[in-house]
Amino acid sequence: MDAEMLETAIFRLKLEIVRKIGVRKGMTVVDVGCGQGGFTAAVAKTVGKHGKVLAVDISDEYLDEFTKRVDKYHVKERVTFSQADSADLRAVVSDEAADMVVSYRLLEELKQARDIDKIVKEMARIVKKHGRVCITELSTKAKNKAEETYIRLHKESGDCFFSPDEIVEAMKNAKLTRIQTRLFDTNIWFSPELAKQDMGFAQVWFDEAVEKSLGPLIERYGMKYPALQTFSGIKA
Repeated sequence: MDAEMLETAIFRLKLEIVRKIGVRKGMTVVDVGCGQGGFTAAVAKTVGKHGKVLAVDISDEYLDEFTKRVDKYHVKERVTFSQADSADLRAVVSDEAADMVVSYRLLEELKQARDIDKIVKEMARIVKKHGRVCITELSTKAKNKAEETYIRLHKESGDCFFSPDEIVEAMKNAKLTRIQTRLFDTNIWFSPELAKQDMGFAQVWFDEAVEKSLGPLIERYGMKYPALQTFSGIKA
């Protein structure tokens, strides 16, 4: 598998998740913490030409990559990007503006763990009554050494991993109801050669610190994209 094939495999995984969590044609969806735009593009593909996607991120650091990605998947005309703090979106999204609000691996990027409640409450604020909020995060339950190495890469970089119970509790605090969880396994493997490339779309990087701490493990096992867990709730 080369880098292009890897990106395609990850995009197909995101498409599967988007469809299974309930994104439908014609919806207006807000993607909170859009990053490089892979999940945004999958959502935009699914809502179709009559749907709309508002992608928000606290930084415009990845805006060039974001633009390239929505161009690549031919969804640029139905996507709008706004720079805003996920814990306070009032300047860019009004109350009950969206049919659905989603995030993909946003929580692991938090600098302050306590912000989880603010973010989930904002997601609940901007979704319509009876609309769905869905959060997708990396599972940290590794099933093999290749997954363990991928998870360690993120933990050692300082990523913030919440337990499923903590995420469910934050959704309850936001007064979301009918909370459901679902696990999406993957079959996406990184060879040692791929693992050493700088691939932002796969949230993988390789530098001297990684070489020192994980180099031998990567050489021996490669890496594997771990399972992803979704948490969805309804606004009563």
